[in-house]
Amino acid sequence: MERKMFFSVGLLMVMAFFICSTTFAQGAAPAAPAAAGAAAAPANAPAAPPLKVESTVSLWDLIKSGGWAMWPLGACSFATIGLIILNFQRVSMRKMLPLDVIGRIKAAAASGNLQEMHELAVSTDSMFTRALLAGLHQVNPEDPVGSRAQVEQAIGETAGQEESRYAFYVNFLSLLTSMSPMWGLLGTVSGMIGAFSKIGSGGMGKPEMLAKNIGEALVCTASGLLIAITAMGFYFLFRNILNSVMSQSEVHFSEILDKLVRGETKPM
Repeated sequence: MERKMFFSVGLLMVMAFFICSTTFAQGAAPAAPAAAGAAAAPANAPAAPPLKVESTVSLWDLIKSGGWAMWPLGACSFATIGLIILNFQRVSMRKMLPLDVIGRIKAAAASGNLQEMHELAVSTDSMFTRALLAGLHQVNPEDPVGSRAQVEQAIGETAGQEESRYAFYVNFLSLLTSMSPMWGLLGTVSGMIGAFSKIGSGGMGKPEMLAKNIGEALVCTASGLLIAITAMGFYFLFRNILNSVMSQSEVHFSEILDKLVRGETKPM
């Protein structure tokens, strides 16, 4: 399941990058000469010198054309990359839900060996074992059935705290999803204000005077949307992994408690 979600988000990012690259390439392509103007020119007229158009635009040139708004957008992009790397290290089903240790804990629960369950939970540092360890402290070896309610409550409270701890950095991706388009929109408004100011000062018939401000507006919009799309995709990826871990943890906790109360519990 985790691999399928990684593949889906990766495919989404590749498609978004391809669309953006195609758009920038079309914007940088030189315009073809007008056929009507060539036909109207006299046959003996001297050939006009070829128009030199800059057809290659580097990434740094695009960033500089975005104006001042690219500074906060750059901070948002670096924050997005950092949070993605951090959450890849933290929010992992393999790390949060160690299935090999859980299988050994279930075997110990079936034999009622609280001491072995406690040692396994202490020796493995994970979300699941930390929550289970809190519940094991509430088990009454003489009456495991009667203490099950306290055990479940302790496990539930600890699991909720663990989920909040893991979701802390995941939720920052949701914040960047909202902030990045706002910064891009602010840069767009700034560029359009500059363009209309030049139009008001007599630059209506001079498009070269407006190109810088219009380019600033478009680059800011594209940058904000690209950052937001990336942050949104990975936010839902990590959120779904976290939800899946919590859902499977509930099933494993229930199985362990069922085995524990059915067996002859041995004190720690």
